[in-house]
Amino acid sequence: MTLDDTNLLWLKSRTAAVKGKSLSDTLDSLVTAARTGGATPLAAIRSIAGTVDIASDDPNLDSADDHLRQLFDASLSRPIVARETPPDWSPGLKTRGSVEQTRGSGKKSRGSRRG
Repeated sequence: MTLDDTNLLWLKSRTAAVKGKSLSDTLDSLVTAARTGGATPLAAIRSIAGTVDIASDDPNLDSADDHLRQLFDASLSRPIVARETPPDWSPGLKTRGSVEQTRGSGKKSRGSRRG
């Protein structure tokens, strides 16, 4: 989280004034107060009510554990393909262009042979 300098100074002062444990505790209490204080716009409030369908033949979810276990077992029984992509470049690897050579000139950049 990034705060403006003046807001950070205010937060530090508030922490000292209320003898708070830390800036995090002070910030957490401010967010909690804002969230539960009724100042939140209705559009920002989200609820999960009505988003879960419970089977009519198992309203107490008595067989939910067995069903989830079956889903996990089926998922784990499928083969997993894992591939590791080699790095494009490594400091220890020499690439084709690491030894510069001019074709036909016989000159290499690593030195010359004396004969």
